[in-house]
Amino acid sequence: MARTDRSTAESLRDQRRREKDRVSRQHILDAAERVFGRKGFHNATLKEVAEQAEFSVGALYGFFDGKDDLFAQVLERQGRALLSAMEQAAGEEGSARGKLHRIADAQLDYFRQRPDFYRLFERELGGATWTFRASLNEAGFERYREVMSFEAGIFREGVEAGELRAGDPEIMAALFSGIMQAYIAQWVFGLDTRGRSAVEEAFPVEALHELIDRAFAPG
Repeated sequence: MARTDRSTAESLRDQRRREKDRVSRQHILDAAERVFGRKGFHNATLKEVAEQAEFSVGALYGFFDGKDDLFAQVLERQGRALLSAMEQAAGEEGSARGKLHRIADAQLDYFRQRPDFYRLFERELGGATWTFRASLNEAGFERYREVMSFEAGIFREGVEAGELRAGDPEIMAALFSGIMQAYIAQWVFGLDTRGRSAVEEAFPVEALHELIDRAFAPG
């Protein structure tokens, strides 16, 4: 086989191996999210994650340094994806008030699709806001500081334009985050076996948006 042919074959094998590793890593993270969400970080074991992912415990160490690293990487992955969804929803055009409502919808849609991830938060960190959560795991919560900074930027824009009530943008972002977390918690923990939540009938999304308007309206 010519040198060029061997190089091409080796390159293809490397690409296939990297893709296989990428898929395996995502599969392990999915399994960890389910296990951590059901049992909490302290009660979950790597053995349970390995069984859920259909890997050996030893194989997990080929991708992660241990349970702490695995937990941090679960948070990092979802935090990055959540921020991206919010940035896409907000876009660059439109009023700050409109952006606030769009990112509220983006957060709802995001956690509706990932209830185990939200359960993970509630099990480990209770009702603390993302601002305080950030101090508990520097690696895992870096993205959540970015989320809070992003929301504060929306409020800063709205205050300057007179679209939102005057006040400290970071505090208002924390309050907005608290409202969203409370609603999402009611939705997740109110799920029935059919995937429907009681909160949608008792306090529909339209009422949530009305609450946000009343809370942050000028004056």
